[in-house]
Parts: sequence; structure tokens; C-alpha cells
Amino acid sequence: MKKNMKTAWVTGGSSGIGLELSKRLLQDRYQVCIFAHTGIEEAVIGLQKRSPAVCGFEIDVQNENTLQAKFAEAVTAFGPPDLLINSAGIVVAKSFEDMSAEEFLRQININLVGSRNVAHAALAYLKQAVQQGKHPKLVFIASAAGLVGCYGYTGYCSSKFGVVGLAEVLRMELRSQNIDVAVVCPPEVDTPLVAEERKNGSPITAALKQLGGSMPVEKACAEIYDGILSSQFMIIPGTQARILAKISRVLPDVYRGQIDKKLDKIISRLHAS
Repeated sequence: MKKNMKTAWVTGGSSGIGLELSKRLLQDRYQVCIFAHTGIEEAVIGLQKRSPAVCGFEIDVQNENTLQAKFAEAVTAFGPPDLLINSAGIVVAKSFEDMSAEEFLRQININLVGSRNVAHAALAYLKQAVQQGKHPKLVFIASAAGLVGCYGYTGYCSSKFGVVGLAEVLRMELRSQNIDVAVVCPPEVDTPLVAEERKNGSPITAALKQLGGSMPVEKACAEIYDGILSSQFMIIPGTQARILAKISRVLPDVYRGQIDKKLDKIISRLHAS
């Protein structure tokens, strides 16, 4: 542990947004602990080519006891976090009718309950950072699907709407304890998760998601990273996604009317083909 370096913890840090943000943190001379369910060893080897100040831990965000044990090891390695980014998550892109109860609950348990578990297990260490004179920040990676509904995303939207609500409340509750909170709501980002979804996902879902735009992971994470380092609470990368979120919030009836028209056109086109 180097006292002159800040420390970041990143869950879901072995791939996608979490891995890309970890690269940027190392570039900014953070000590980085990544946590993930799979791919830890390979990710750490790759990141150590950029900086030796990285370590990794295998976790399951559904199990708070495991999180507490691994977070304790991370504190021993690099000290309490100046920044904690919870990027762990999954998506099952199926209609409500086709999705099993198990698939629905798995998304809730990993995306929403997992976010709760990460925050709760880390809270004592965030407070420890405050006691050391730091001003730590807790960041949740949610989704634009946590702000507006999307066809074929019943479980995912339900979980990510919950993550946004969790972040809203923790922003208020932790404010007096000098712990900042932010939530990131990106549109579709080209990650391994999205690539896998495209293999079997609904063409209706794919078409509707383009209303919010699609971003390369590097571009999305450049905007996300700048947002994390700012005082923003809600970080929405991509101009198109920001416009969509604003219209849905300010003119909800107009927004839903336009979505319905788009949806009807897509379904008619598919039926005709």
C-alpha cells in the first residue's frame, strides 16, 4: 500500500465497463482492487501490464458474507477505498411471458440485491476512509433501462430501476457522513454482455434500444469516468441517451406516444416479412 496513491474498488472489474474504468483508474495512479465472479486472474494479469498497483478477488455479490471477507482482504492490501464502483450485473433479454421466475429473480438478486450487498459490506470501510480525512465516493452502474422501460427487459429494467432508487436514497442518507453517491445510466454499450445478448435477443428490443443510441465501451467509459470525477449524481453518457431521458422525464406522455408509434411500426414490419 502506497500512502500517496488513492485506492479504488471495482466490482464487475474483469470485463466490460468495470474493466475499462479500472484501466483509466490505473492510468490516473490509483491502486485498484477488482472483484468479479469470473475472469479475475486473466484480468489482473492484463491490468498489471499497465501498473503493478492492482489486485483481484473472486466474489459473488449475492453473498454478503463473501463480500465482507474479500473487502477485508482488499483493505489489508491497499487500505480503504477512496472510490467504490459497483459494475457487477447481468441481463436476460426475454419477454415477460418467456422469462422464467428463476431468470427474473437472478437479475433482481445480482443487479439490485447485489448492489445493496456491495454497498452494505463496504460501508464500514467507506467510513474508515472518512476517518482518515478522505471524502470517498460510492458509484452504482445502473442503465438507461433504469430510467425508461424497454421491450424484452422485464427483469433487467425492474432491477435497474431499483438500483437508481437505491442510489437516490443512499445519496441522501450518506451525505451527512461525507460519503458521496453517484449512479451511471448508460445506453447500450458494446461489451461482452451486449455481444452475447445480440445472438438471441429480440429484434424489437434491438430496434427500440437504438432510440438511446449505442456506444463503444471506450467512448462511454471516457464520459462515465469524467462524470465520476465530477460532482454529478446521475451520469448519462451519450447525447442521444441524455435527450431521451430528459424527454421521458419532462414530457412522459409525449415520450410514451412516440415509443408506441415506433413499436407498432417495428411489429408491423416484422409481421410483413
